[in-house]
Amino acid sequence: MEKIVWDDRFKIGVEVVDRAHAKLFRIINKLSDLSQDTSASHAAYREGIKYLEAYTMTHFSEEEAYMRSIRYNGYAEHKRIHDNFRDMTLPSLKRDLELSGYSQLAVQRFAGTLSNWLAEHIMREDQAI
Repeated sequence: MEKIVWDDRFKIGVEVVDRAHAKLFRIINKLSDLSQDTSASHAAYREGIKYLEAYTMTHFSEEEAYMRSIRYNGYAEHKRIHDNFRDMTLPSLKRDLELSGYSQLAVQRFAGTLSNWLAEHIMREDQAI
């Protein structure tokens, strides 16, 4: 899987949001690296995913607070996208991982899907803030 690396094209110009996005890329890429380690345990994957999930929810909360503070007109739709990711996309991806027994391929697919979702979300939704 080709990693998506954080660079200036992903910056939206809000320091707290940009730092969080860069960290999300690092976490996802670490999960991808972990999928290449044949000695990695299911527990290691679960802990990495739990950390990613917790950090993502914190980031969504901070980004939504920022949007409210500037009275962003697209807030309701942006929040709906965050909620959909939290309530549908992420649980579905996690379920696939569990059903696969955390296979290397499933972890790579998980990390790839998240990388693509994050990159597209930043470029389409966050850049509009």
